[in-house]
Order: sequence, then structure tokens, then C-alpha cells
Amino acid sequence: MLWLNENDISKCLNEKSLICSVKRGFQVLDPGSIEPKRIKVDLGLIHDAPKDAQAMILVPGAVPGIPAYTVKVHAKYPNNPSFGLPAIQGVIQLFDSKTGKLLALLDSPVVTAHRTAAAGAVAVDVLAKDNATTVAMIGAGVQGEVHFRYLQHIRNVNMVNVYDLKESTAIGYAQRRRQEGITCNVCSSVEEAVRDVDIIICATWAKEPLIFLDMVKPGVHITTLGPDTAGKVEVAEDVILNSTFVCDHQQMAFTMGALSTFHPDVHCQRVSTLTEVLNGRAKGRESNVDLTVFGAVGLPFQDLIAAWDIYNTATSLGIGQRLPD
Repeated sequence: MLWLNENDISKCLNEKSLICSVKRGFQVLDPGSIEPKRIKVDLGLIHDAPKDAQAMILVPGAVPGIPAYTVKVHAKYPNNPSFGLPAIQGVIQLFDSKTGKLLALLDSPVVTAHRTAAAGAVAVDVLAKDNATTVAMIGAGVQGEVHFRYLQHIRNVNMVNVYDLKESTAIGYAQRRRQEGITCNVCSSVEEAVRDVDIIICATWAKEPLIFLDMVKPGVHITTLGPDTAGKVEVAEDVILNSTFVCDHQQMAFTMGALSTFHPDVHCQRVSTLTEVLNGRAKGRESNVDLTVFGAVGLPFQDLIAAWDIYNTATSLGIGQRLPD
């Protein structure tokens, strides 16, 4: 069994290749396949655990053509960055689908960040304007960092507005972008950040809407990453009702994703999946004034695609630590 830590995984990641692999994964998803499961347990009653601590399992990571599956086990501690620790910690277990043999254990936070950003890049590529060059990043944490890297592979981004509840985090984010030659403005509010940009990326822990229709210009694309459990929300109802809304999984969008907190009117509107848009079975952007929204919960198959690519690269390069059976 191969153990791959964060450093090993970073050596094996190919961002452009991962975007292509995740896109192919969405295209071949079978609506009749095993339903993905996200099993969440609140840990707040455990002695010494903070009230917002959670454990989560994502299973099964499966996609046609890959002879393996994944099980991911996560701990989610939103306040950990205050103590210098990751908010998300855990492992991805990669199994041989024919025999059940455990092939590898992968440190999961970096894999999760990259596979989420790759899916976001696929969505932006089909939903954002072709000439989009300006971005608002709401939430300057790990996902905001990695998502920007992936955006650069699909659009010529030359300006970023960044907002974070912690100004010091936003300032650090802006400094890194400026070192890369990107104009980056630290904003004092969400409204200031999203005004007049082409793409908005939300990656927060918010439980109240942050973005309303009167804040954004026609033609903007919004990706909302925060809502992955019931009660979390970043984009207001008026935005959803006036947008072309696309999700990664329809049922999960309603039960735990971007639509889970909304009025039944929202539930009555047509909700397309990224798979349907990529395969031409649903419409995405039709004009430069369309408002588009991608609501991502995050699916187990994305863990498999990333883990499988990383595992094969690590095996071919001799990276990682072999542990006895």
C-alpha cells in the first residue's frame, strides 16, 4: 500500500491534465450509476470538540473506465486556521475495484482543493464569457488560492478583487497575486468586490446570502463553493431565480447545496447539471448578458479521478512511501 503525503501529492499534480480528466468524468457520468453519498456527523457534543466541528465521509468515488474506487474521510474544523491548522483534514482511500485491495492512502486536503478547483474551471469554461478577464474572490483561504490557479488555465485573468472576513488574509492573498504580476485589490465589502467583474468565486462558510442581484452586472458568472451541507448559503434567491443555474448533482443541490435554504419557487425552476451542459442536453450561457451560476457540492468521483492520476504518476516516478500489508 502506498502512502502519499501532501508533499508527494504536490509533486504528482498536473493542473491542466486534471481539468481535462475531471471534464471527461462529468461527461461520462451515468445517471443510473450508484448514488453518491455524503455522510455528515456533527462532532460538537464530543468532549473538547468545537461546536462547528464535523466529520464527513464521501463514497463511492467511481467513474466508468477507472478500475478503482475511493472512500474519503474528512474532519472539518472551520476555526482551525486561527490556530495555524488546516480547516479540513483527512485521507482518501484508493481501492482496487476488482479485489478490494487498498492501493493507496492520500492526504486529502490538497487533493480536495485541486479536484474542486478543476471542476470549477470546467464550469467556468462553459458558463463564463469567453472574454472574461476580471474576477472577484470572496474568501481568500485555500480554495480561493487554488481556484485562482486553475482559472488562469482557461481565461486570461488580469485583475482580481479579493474580500475576506479577515483583512490580513485578504492582504496576504493580494500580495501573492501582485508578485505574479496580477492587479489585485483588497476590498472592504462583498459588494465592492463583485461590482463590475466578469467572474465571481465564493468559497466561504457563510450561512446567510452574500451576493444579491443588484450587486452584479449583466453577464457575470458566479461559482458558489461554500454550500456543501444544509444551512450554508452564499448566493441569494433573486440571483438564482434570474440565472441559468447549473449544479454538479441535482438532488444534492436541493438537499445540501446552493438551493437547500430557498423558497419552493426556486425548486420549481429548471436545474441543469454540468454533465447535461457538457453533453449538449441542457443550455448553458447563450449570450454575453446571461447571468450564470454554478453550484458545486463536490462529488466523490472527483476524488477518484484526482487520486487515480496522482497514484499512477507516483507509481511511475517512485514517489511516496510503501507500507507493509
